[in-house]
Amino acid sequence: MSTSPDVVVPPSPMVRGPLWFSLQVVIQNFFCFWLGYRAVGFERLEKQHGALILANHQSFLDPLLIGLPFRRPISFLARDSLFPVPVVGWILRRTHVMPINQQAAGTASLRELIGRLQNGWLVGMFPEGTRTETGAIGEMKPGFAAIVRRAKKPVIPVGISGAFQALPMGRVW
Repeated sequence: MSTSPDVVVPPSPMVRGPLWFSLQVVIQNFFCFWLGYRAVGFERLEKQHGALILANHQSFLDPLLIGLPFRRPISFLARDSLFPVPVVGWILRRTHVMPINQQAAGTASLRELIGRLQNGWLVGMFPEGTRTETGAIGEMKPGFAAIVRRAKKPVIPVGISGAFQALPMGRVW
């Protein structure tokens, strides 16, 4: 499987890297204290091979909230404009995030995403394409349906509640 030069891919979709593990421990404790974080139902997905996780997008916190309970990495999509940001880009590349151009998603990005699914990855994406400005679920982008059809892998719906109140669009803290 070819990969974007921007992304560091581990040898197995079942193995978290040291950065993922370290961040997970610190952030999970912080979220439990700050947000009263809890996750339910994820236990059934731990051994799932190759599945697409679709979630509503309320906050920058969403990928963290989804990935925290898992003992394996979830490879998310993120807009390519985040990768040049010094610390953020470095973390994204080392936590298996795939860059995508939101205005014109190229076939290379889609092939990478489908390739990861075929190779046993859990891939997370937000069908709305961007965070909600109001807290309500936004209109779904048409591209995600094509990915679902082409991937031929299970789709796992995930609902996030409270992230908009904790860190809405336009806020830093």
